[in-house]
Amino acid sequence: MFLGITLNNIMVSFNIFVSGVLTSFMPGYQLFQNGIMVGCFDTFFYQHGLLGESLLATMLHGTLELSAIVVAGAAGLAMGNGWLFPGTYSRIVSFQRGAKRGMKIVVGTVPLFILAGFIESFITRHTEINDFVRLTVILLSLCFVIFYFIYLPYKRNHYKHASRKT
Repeated sequence: MFLGITLNNIMVSFNIFVSGVLTSFMPGYQLFQNGIMVGCFDTFFYQHGLLGESLLATMLHGTLELSAIVVAGAAGLAMGNGWLFPGTYSRIVSFQRGAKRGMKIVVGTVPLFILAGFIESFITRHTEINDFVRLTVILLSLCFVIFYFIYLPYKRNHYKHASRKT
């Protein structure tokens, strides 16, 4: 089950990324479509008075998984924007640069999918786990996502620009 879940999530993210070949419309559409599915799922549980339990269960793995899918979609958007907005580069060069940068980003999501797949396979189904413990795992996952996808890239980019000035 772990391997199947993990590989499926990795394939979803790569498909969203690769759809950026068809301009930035497709990754945006696929992210929107996935957002609608998650929203419908949560609405169903809300209507039955189970939203809290549903979120505690699904966001154990969903914090990492959904964040990584959004990041892969953003990489696809960036690749698609290479076609649409080449700037001073030729379209093909701009596309290649966007694809190379995006591929590095998407490959960086794979460890998150492995961890999310592990959590989904072995922990999520145990709804008897204390709510505080589940919420702690969710918050730690969120902190990791913010650190990995926001803080580290910002720090790396800031360091690059600071070293160029000296």
